[in-house]
Amino acid sequence: MDLNLQGKRAIVTGGSRGIGKTILETLAKEGAAVATCARGEERLNATLSELKEYGIPVYGEAVDVTNTEAFTAWFDRAASFLGGVDIFVSNCSTRVQAQGEERWRQTFEYDLLQHIRATELAIPYLENGVDPAIVMISSIAYAMAAPPEDERAYAAMKAGLVSYGSQMSIVHGSKGIRVNVVSPGPIFSEGGTWDHIRQNMPDMYKRAQSLATLKRLGTTQEVANAIGFLASPAASFITGANLRVDGGMLKHVNY
Repeated sequence: MDLNLQGKRAIVTGGSRGIGKTILETLAKEGAAVATCARGEERLNATLSELKEYGIPVYGEAVDVTNTEAFTAWFDRAASFLGGVDIFVSNCSTRVQAQGEERWRQTFEYDLLQHIRATELAIPYLENGVDPAIVMISSIAYAMAAPPEDERAYAAMKAGLVSYGSQMSIVHGSKGIRVNVVSPGPIFSEGGTWDHIRQNMPDMYKRAQSLATLKRLGTTQEVANAIGFLASPAASFITGANLRVDGGMLKHVNY
């Protein structure tokens, strides 16, 4: 299927590794110009060099998405470089190490507030874009009422993000801006969280595999395929959706 992404202008946050990097590669292969950011400059620069091999315009800077002033300035520079924005993928996330109330505060900053900030920055550009679309990356943790103790804040923020995405699909639908959410389950990537678990906690890794209907973890490409579709004109009548990419790990009706 031709996703009609040739010449599209896309901003993807958190694109130096994992799902974010694969999203950028997927869009670049389809001919879209891309801009991204990440905290680690060295890894980001390596990713930017790889993306340029696709022969499309590429822009990126190291920036902390929770720094309002720095992130706002970066976003405007990225949009200027691209000459506008047609696609915005809000991907950044992290697992904070703090405990107690500080864990909740930092998780709120990374897993909810910065998505809101970025969306509000993107909307004015998308209003002038072509087939404008937003895709927010949540997690199936949004649906878990009994997550592990150290993931309670994370799960709550991801639930908030799903709600926020649904709201924005209605608020901005009359402007032709589609807003969808993708909620991955456990996704394997080399050097990532589940790679670490595979090497150091094999029983936990096997348990996660067994919980999925497909009896395996997903790949970053499988998530990126879903995001690329939802961001494209091929999904022109889909908005307000929350697409789970989890291999059937959640076992309830997806209302």
